[in-house]
Amino acid sequence: MRITRSLGAMTGAATLAVAVLAAAPPASASGPSAARPGEARPLARVALVPLDDRPVNLLAPAATASLAGLAVTTPPRELLGRFTTPGDPVAVGQWLTSQKDADAYVVSTSMLAYGGLVASRTAAMSEADARSHIQPIKAVRQAHPDKPLYVFDTIQRLALTGLTVGGTDYATLVREWAILYDQVVNLGMTQYQAQLDAKRAQIPDEVLADYLAARQRNHDINEQMVWWVADGTIDDLVLGEDDTAPYGLERAERVQLEQLVAQLGVGDRVQIFPGADEIDALLVARYVLTKLNVHPSVAVQYAGVNGSAWTAALEDIPFADNITRHLAALGLKVDPASPVHLLVNTPSAAGADRGGDLDKFVAQAAELLAQGKGVIVDDPVIVNKADHDLVTRMQDRLPLLDLLGYSGWNTGGNSLGLALAEGLSRYAFLESTRQPLRHGITPATALTAANAHVEYLLKRFIIDDRWKNDVQPAAIAYGQSQGWNTNNLTDDQYAPMNQWVVDHLTPVTQDYFDRYFGGRRVLVGYLLGHPVTARVASLDSVTVHLPWPRLFETELQVSTSLKLI
Repeated sequence: MRITRSLGAMTGAATLAVAVLAAAPPASASGPSAARPGEARPLARVALVPLDDRPVNLLAPAATASLAGLAVTTPPRELLGRFTTPGDPVAVGQWLTSQKDADAYVVSTSMLAYGGLVASRTAAMSEADARSHIQPIKAVRQAHPDKPLYVFDTIQRLALTGLTVGGTDYATLVREWAILYDQVVNLGMTQYQAQLDAKRAQIPDEVLADYLAARQRNHDINEQMVWWVADGTIDDLVLGEDDTAPYGLERAERVQLEQLVAQLGVGDRVQIFPGADEIDALLVARYVLTKLNVHPSVAVQYAGVNGSAWTAALEDIPFADNITRHLAALGLKVDPASPVHLLVNTPSAAGADRGGDLDKFVAQAAELLAQGKGVIVDDPVIVNKADHDLVTRMQDRLPLLDLLGYSGWNTGGNSLGLALAEGLSRYAFLESTRQPLRHGITPATALTAANAHVEYLLKRFIIDDRWKNDVQPAAIAYGQSQGWNTNNLTDDQYAPMNQWVVDHLTPVTQDYFDRYFGGRRVLVGYLLGHPVTARVASLDSVTVHLPWPRLFETELQVSTSLKLI
């Protein structure tokens, strides 16, 4: 990232605002660590134990913090494992307790207890070892009783992680069995008994035994987390339902956890909702709002059907309820009168004009932006990718950089949480620039945060739309033409597949930047009540690689330059 300061060309108001910012006192010795010369000093630092090492769990939380002037620190990547290789829970726990200078802590129990999300889906880790591994949470609370400590875990999804043996897809079979078991055994739907028996006969005893043992261990650990909220160890807890459904063992476990939450009277500090990958970033945003003391409500509008009448794929509650629960995890509520608007792309009603609905949706976003309102766009309508018809309209009709945030990543809950985390952190920072001395915001802080906004928003549109809708399908077709399993590449296949992705996604990123970001204005802040803007000058670097030996996700890093106007 490079920022060019052209103070002589600024307006009188902007010049005065920056001059006042320059007088802001440096952070105290007990505050954020010092930055290197020329860098912005972070307003605070969050120690994050991520769900795993994928970009959504490492880069998205870091970007969420950066665009608000904060920083995230994570364990060395080699401690976090990779794909089916678990992380090192003991080393991660040691790292966590060593982060004495952190201002807040966000901790994934899946990583700390088992070595990551994928590792949590097998019974390889004993419950006794898992309980030992989570003790650093207690140690952090005892050492830092006044620092925010946010913890999250998942309620294990119904399916295994891609288990196919001898051509038999056990992952799907186990998922179908788990749904039928809940219907028949837990809910008395005996009409499905024959189907349940037939599914059970197809699953080897050892596969089901491992699956059930992992579920029981994970459920016990989740219950322990709820108890730790009750005794004050954990400030706030989120339990995400990973790829759930209206019926299944996951539903039964959720009900039991909800009952425990009610019994202990901690419903205001424990949220349970469909989602997983977004929670790292969501809880980082929770601390951003706390640190900057900005707590807006959120108005919600929909492109198609109302969220109360639509349940997203792989979820088990109406989407409006999921919005309410995600906002509760941020300490926020829905309010139609709010200046911050969450625009949600839902399916159109049967027989409706889909194109017309999208036209109205984008026109509504444009009108709100013209009125100076904050706009966050959540695009959950299609699983695993953006709605390209929506993105095409947005990029042609909206000033994209005026959006507070956007996401179309993966499941409905994932896209929702990422969009809210990005958008509300951006909003909180911009509001904080109205009182820069109070928050210790300097010119470098504001400019660096604006640049982080540009970079993250660019990555969201590239990853969620251009990667998922264009480059990824072509990459899968290429890999399959070579006879490769693109969900589990061998070491020999990874290098050429990775290079193919680099060669194709890099120019796509440059082209998108040139079309929709380069030369555009971006708001730096409301300094002394006057807006200060910068121009996006250039895209200086693009780095692409496949983080795991599969084509589901790719890691994209970009660096842009700004020039003050």
